Amino acid sequence: MATLNRPDRISLDAYSDPQLKITNTGGYYSRFTVPFKNPILGVKGVQLVNANFVNSALQLNDQCCLMFFYYASAASAGIVTYNNLRCIRLLPSTFVPYAGFTAYTLNKYFNSGTELVAALNVAAATSGDSGTYNPIWTPGQVTFAFDTTTRRISVTSTDNSTYIAPAAADDPNVLDILRGTTTPTNRIRMNAANSSNSYATATLQPYVEGNSMNARLGFCLGYNSRGRWWGASSQVGVATSTGVPSNVLATPVVGDATPILLGTQNVNVYLSVAMGGGVDSYSRKNLIASIPIENAPLCINSYTTNSVEVPSLSTPNEIYEITVELVDDQNVPFLQPFNYNTEIGLVCYY
Repeated sequence: MATLNRPDRISLDAYSDPQLKITNTGGYYSRFTVPFKNPILGVKGVQLVNANFVNSALQLNDQCCLMFFYYASAASAGIVTYNNLRCIRLLPSTFVPYAGFTAYTLNKYFNSGTELVAALNVAAATSGDSGTYNPIWTPGQVTFAFDTTTRRISVTSTDNSTYIAPAAADDPNVLDILRGTTTPTNRIRMNAANSSNSYATATLQPYVEGNSMNARLGFCLGYNSRGRWWGASSQVGVATSTGVPSNVLATPVVGDATPILLGTQNVNVYLSVAMGGGVDSYSRKNLIASIPIENAPLCINSYTTNSVEVPSLSTPNEIYEITVELVDDQNVPFLQPFNYNTEIGLVCYY
């Protein structure tokens, strides 16, 4: 067979997609398609060998990690109930408010745990959020702190008469709130520019079930977890190592782990032509590579594979275009603004 249109290496740039800004709405993209003027012929397999993209994910992922759930009650016993659940949240960094709406706190790039805690305290205080759009928010009920010695984040009740207890991301009550199962009007929404200034038409706060800000801040235990200090006063659903609610001002609830301020840990790359490629843990097919994030947010993440040949061997015999899709480890699109280019390098086998 003639070697014409049988390249050994292909470079795919997002900027090469003539429809990039049309097929991806909202000012961001997570997929792009590169068409070829002449089809690539006789391909037996492809392998990703390098990738360059900007780590666009902030320390708290806009799409899933902006809500901190906790329980609050005048009594310690039986605190884990639907009606006691509260939420402190940040709005996504891309949020554009309805005209005149100011009762919100934005997610952003945080240089330190101290900066993050300062933003959370603004969101927790009066005017930091809206009770209309976050119906389970109680202003001024808790405060956050960051210990620069232990590098841990804590949350404290603002008075000795209210017990608080962090909730787990997989807590049935948290899932109920997110889904709106018991009370649809308790779902947490955003008064965005296209909301008509109405709760009923406002956009839902982005979320991924089983993920929340709690784990990112270090409150990482699951609903049925038993911490190492579990005792007689511990309660299922109190997501701390003791499982005991606290209302003592001098004794804050400290996260069991240091915060993981990394919005995305891995980016999975999928190719439309890798029909016999890999499968991820969510059963999504066409996986060609999983790329670890090794750079801070807003820095270029460069990846080069090793020399081992592991091509995807079930590809079309004639390739007219290739679509690249980026998905993060939360199984949500890895969004890139239009001024961030993405380049994927492939080798072809014949």
